[in-house]
Amino acid sequence: MISRLLTLIWLVGIGAYGFAREDRPKAPPMEFRALWVDAFHAGIRSPQEVEELVKEAKQHNFNAIFVQVRRRGDALYVKSFEPPLADAAYDPSFDALQYVIETAHREGLEVHAWINAMPVWRDEAPPTDTRHVFVRHGIAKNGVENWLTASPTGEQRFPVGYFLDAGHPAVAAYVAEVYANIVRNYAVDGIHMDYIRYPETEYRSAKGATVGYNAVSLTRFQKMTHRQALPAPDDPEWSEWRRQQVTQLVRRIYIEAKAINPRIKVSAAVIPWGRPPVDEKDFQNVAPMQRVFQNWHGWLQEGILDMAVPMNYAREYDPQTRGWFDGWIQWEKRHQHKRDIVVGLGAYMNDPQDTLAQIARARKAEGRNRIEGISFFSYASMLRTPSAQAAAQVAISQPATDRLAFLLGGSPSYAAPFNEPVGTPHLEWIEKPKHGWLMGTATDLSGTALDGVTIRLRKRGWFPFRRTLRMTTDGNGFFGYTNLEPGRYLVAIADAKGPKAQVTIAEGRVSKIDLRE
Repeated sequence: MISRLLTLIWLVGIGAYGFAREDRPKAPPMEFRALWVDAFHAGIRSPQEVEELVKEAKQHNFNAIFVQVRRRGDALYVKSFEPPLADAAYDPSFDALQYVIETAHREGLEVHAWINAMPVWRDEAPPTDTRHVFVRHGIAKNGVENWLTASPTGEQRFPVGYFLDAGHPAVAAYVAEVYANIVRNYAVDGIHMDYIRYPETEYRSAKGATVGYNAVSLTRFQKMTHRQALPAPDDPEWSEWRRQQVTQLVRRIYIEAKAINPRIKVSAAVIPWGRPPVDEKDFQNVAPMQRVFQNWHGWLQEGILDMAVPMNYAREYDPQTRGWFDGWIQWEKRHQHKRDIVVGLGAYMNDPQDTLAQIARARKAEGRNRIEGISFFSYASMLRTPSAQAAAQVAISQPATDRLAFLLGGSPSYAAPFNEPVGTPHLEWIEKPKHGWLMGTATDLSGTALDGVTIRLRKRGWFPFRRTLRMTTDGNGFFGYTNLEPGRYLVAIADAKGPKAQVTIAEGRVSKIDLRE
């Protein structure tokens, strides 16, 4: 009898506990919810703009903002070696980045410094500030002092303006320092790379592009490949060279940022133009790789990005672009390589109903695969009336004064996507790191950088043979490795007569070494 009574009490207790658990509301899943805030419009140019931005973001349950603090070789922050933004609405003594950090952090919002890497000017008249990189190394300069990318015929202006060339060693060092300087001086949660690529051109071919022909970069390519003729735009070896220059720059930015702040989140706005790849191998043939030489899939594989933010801008009412959008986001969900994908939506292209449709499809899981968040381009465009062309194509159902309201209210067809606040996802490799990084430089005995030499890295252990990792130095002799298991390693310049150096890799830390041939 006592045994039955105890059993009954136990069952009742389990039932009560079960009901309590069912009644307890489930916490919403974490999700990265970001706004791109460009510096060409109202956003962060004054304290009033910053306060309005943070209020809007908080009110509509965003948890992160990408704030553009470098447009084209200028700065919206005072601890910069570049000139301040020349805009009547901006006081050059106002440290916009610092004010955003303080204001947003009080409200629990992450701040990611959005930095345009390669574009430096667009207008006909050059900037007036002599500190500007376009004045110091633009069209008025020749030889090694000219840092601009060019076409095979020497044209340096492209549809989106003048770009620096990643194949020029001085450019790589300069741009990397722009990012490192911000991480060193500001308590940002992340750095966000944009235009970390070559510019788009009017050249239309399945492969290759008429860009990258900076004289210094071209000379380096010819020396490395023992070729003298001018490479064709679609030359496979030349295309791979241009990709490598961009990748080496991303690697340097990533590892140098982690050396300053191991918890910094490094992201990039990346290209998903045109038809999507059908599989992993086919990524080699699509627009990012062939038109602008941006191997962001490889960056995720290598672990030199924490988050990729593909700019999946597509007009929902156009069947072709809608199909490309669906194909790209499906591919992105399947190829994250243990990093995060945040889908970028061109909300300025669509009315709220169509944007809700794209959010729903982006969020939909593909088996076990799902994206980790959404970012909207852009804050300014979502608060103003769309262009006449867009307005003619779509029915705008929200007043211009509150075009973010659909995120909280949804529609008859779609539930409100941001109806309650959530936290940003945990990035396990940052919060609980199991690997470390290595960065270094290779020089000759005179201190001259060794360009294009192979660095050999091998982990020491009980077994005589371990897998050897190889890396090629950039034009500054820089090299870097990611995702290294903790332990002791031997590192050397391949085929050099100098002794091997030993380095210890620790979890979540960047080790440094300098090699001399």
